Amino acid sequence: MILLYLFTYFSLFVFIVLVFSKIIKYSSAPVHVRWELYPVAHEKNKYGGSYYEEPKWWKNEIKKSHIAEFWAMFEEIIFLKGVYIHNRKLWYFSFPFHLGLYLIVATFFLIVISVLFDLASLVVLNTDTLFVGILLNNVINIFGYGGLVLTCLGCIGLIFQRATDKKFKFYNSAMDFTNLYFILILGVVVFITLVNSNTGFIESKIFVKNLFTLNFAAINDVSFIIHVILLSLFFLYFPITRMMHLFAKYFTYHKVRWEDEPNVKGGKLEKKIKEALNFGVSWSAPHIQTGKTWAEVATTNPTEEKK
Repeated sequence: MILLYLFTYFSLFVFIVLVFSKIIKYSSAPVHVRWELYPVAHEKNKYGGSYYEEPKWWKNEIKKSHIAEFWAMFEEIIFLKGVYIHNRKLWYFSFPFHLGLYLIVATFFLIVISVLFDLASLVVLNTDTLFVGILLNNVINIFGYGGLVLTCLGCIGLIFQRATDKKFKFYNSAMDFTNLYFILILGVVVFITLVNSNTGFIESKIFVKNLFTLNFAAINDVSFIIHVILLSLFFLYFPITRMMHLFAKYFTYHKVRWEDEPNVKGGKLEKKIKEALNFGVSWSAPHIQTGKTWAEVATTNPTEEKK
């Protein structure tokens, strides 16, 4: 039985290391080509313009609205606003799928909180009669069961939608279906475990407490063991898939789509651009030649070279 606990520790450790290493990689990546799409969320101009339109904008103080930026991210992350606008049919399944996942993640953190409260003698795990303990148990149940149902229904809908929508079928990959089937199987197994033996996430709380206290107590429920193994495999699997967009999306917006830092002489952005211009070109086209730097490509005329 100790192997199950060790495998869980290992999967969580690998998950944390890989996620943080990729976040560091994203944050330290070279400057990206801007999208230059306006309005930018933190811009105060709502008519679709930019502060670049103002006379002598470089002399004015650049004011950003972080509240507007936060709200734009909230709409996109929670409500999938972009999917709703551009692919409504996909949104009907994608929204409950993502909302279900958010509720499941919230359930996991609430279970951890309840265990920490138990270790601090603030509540009694699974048998508490105090308001805090009752509230935690009820919210865990609502979020947990609701999240599983929404995720499974969303998975089934997305699999069907991706398999039948001819317009977007070209963009599907085997990895997309693998991710959905994996999450669906995991969700079904967890739900079966909850119904059979883990009612109210009692076994889950005990297992998490055992992890915190290094108590490698035996687990007799086969379905719960399968549930833990699948969940551990998911932690190992997650960071090497497209699901990392959960973390990458922040950088996509703030470092690409909304990046409007002025490129002033002697500034940090100028230094980053100079570094990027010295990168080698590894692909070719009629207007691009491999073997050169981007600075050389940008300052030469390929038509004149041919002549």
